[in-house]
Amino acid sequence: MKSAGALIFTMVCIVYLFLPMLVRGISPFLAASITAVVTVTVSLSLIGGLNRKTLAAILGTFFGVVIAGISAAVFGYFANISGYNVSNIEALLFVGQNTKIDIGGLLFAGVLIATLGAVMDIAMDIAAAVSEVHDKTPQLTRRQLFESGMNVGRDIMGTMATTLILAFTGSSLGILVLNYVYDLPYRQVLNSNSMGIEIMQGISGSLGVVFTVPMVAVMAALFF
Repeated sequence: MKSAGALIFTMVCIVYLFLPMLVRGISPFLAASITAVVTVTVSLSLIGGLNRKTLAAILGTFFGVVIAGISAAVFGYFANISGYNVSNIEALLFVGQNTKIDIGGLLFAGVLIATLGAVMDIAMDIAAAVSEVHDKTPQLTRRQLFESGMNVGRDIMGTMATTLILAFTGSSLGILVLNYVYDLPYRQVLNSNSMGIEIMQGISGSLGVVFTVPMVAVMAALFF
């Protein structure tokens, strides 16, 4: 029931908090950040309760999402990818002319939203693992708790990064099929806007997951 409540709350935040902020002209990146803070805080508190474990997971999630956002912005800058490279930009530009929505910032706001779930998942996994280890063996030092969190995190981060890549691949499956059927040169495919966006999302999301692991392990070791 708590998990269902967290899911419903997340959907409510997207529909009644994130989207209205966009329509009012607030920066999509800022709107996504505010939505992430509210969603993570309430969802993890509902699921894990108000305790040290949840606090470590929340702080780690914030850190991972920030890393993902920064890496996406840096990658987009050097790869010349902006919010105007998306496939349905014509329809979005029409919407932008009739509303206050900043169309150019939607792409990077979407990276934050897409990464949030995976980062939040791995943060709670590690915090819960360290909490359980501490409860069973309270005599462990902070260093030993940190090492336990890192050991668990190493096993999780590989599969979680793959999960992100597969999720982004599934969302762009139609484009991949078209590229394969028309037998386009690899250089042309890799330099296309759509492929560049998918690579950016995969790399930034994976970096967010990878850097969340040590952050949560440190926080949990200190708190416990």
